[in-house]
Amino acid sequence: MLLRNQLSIKHIIKETGYENEKTLFLMIHGYGSNEKDLFSFQKDLPENFFIISIQGFYFIRTNKYSWYDIDFDNKNKFINIIQAKKTIEKISFFIHEAIEEYKLKKNPIWICGFSQGAILSYAIALKNSDKIKKVIALSGYLEYRILPKQINHNYDLEFFISHGKYDSIIPVNWSKKGLKFLKEKKILFFYKEYESGHTLNHSNYQDFINWIKENNKINQNMNHE
Repeated sequence: MLLRNQLSIKHIIKETGYENEKTLFLMIHGYGSNEKDLFSFQKDLPENFFIISIQGFYFIRTNKYSWYDIDFDNKNKFINIIQAKKTIEKISFFIHEAIEEYKLKKNPIWICGFSQGAILSYAIALKNSDKIKKVIALSGYLEYRILPKQINHNYDLEFFISHGKYDSIIPVNWSKKGLKFLKEKKILFFYKEYESGHTLNHSNYQDFINWIKENNKINQNMNHE
C-alpha cells in the first residue's frame, strides 16, 4: 500500500505485476470513511487490476472524509448537489490523470463505490461510459439530479448492485428506483438484496467478488481472441 499525493486526489495504490494488462480498478469510499476502507478488498481481487483507492475532499474529523455534505435530517436534501457535481468532475479528471501517470489501459475501467461512493459511481460511469465498463454499487442509489444531461447508450456498461434489506441510512426502495432507469437505457445489471443493514455481509461480499472474477475472466478472454 502506497500513499500518493502527486495527482489531484490523495490516493493509495496496489500495483500489478502485469505489463500490458494494467486495468484500473478505482475505489470510492462512503461518507465518514477514508481510502483504506474499501482497499481491504484488494486481497481478493484479480492480479491484473491496478487498484487505486481515493480519499474524500471534505474533512469531517480524523481519518473521516466525505465527497459532499449530507443533511441526514432532510431526505430531500440528502445530497449537496453542487458539491456532488463538482466531485464527479474532479474524479472524472483524476481517472484521466491516473491513466497517464501509471500507464494504465483506457478501457475497460472498473469502479467500486460504497454508499456515497456508490451514488457517485453511477454518475461517473454514465459520464465516462466510453472508458468505464464495470461498476460495483454497494448500498447506494441512482440520483437523477447529478447525472450527466446527455447519456449515451452504451451496451457494454454493466453494474453489480447490492443493498441491505434493513438499511436505515439509504432505504432499499431508493436503490430499486434506479433499476427502472437502467432497464430503459438497456444497461445490464445484477441486483440482489441481502439480510443486512447499511453494510456488507459475508454473502454480499462473496457475490460481488465472484461477479468481478467472472467478468474479468470474460474481458481477458475477449482481449486475447
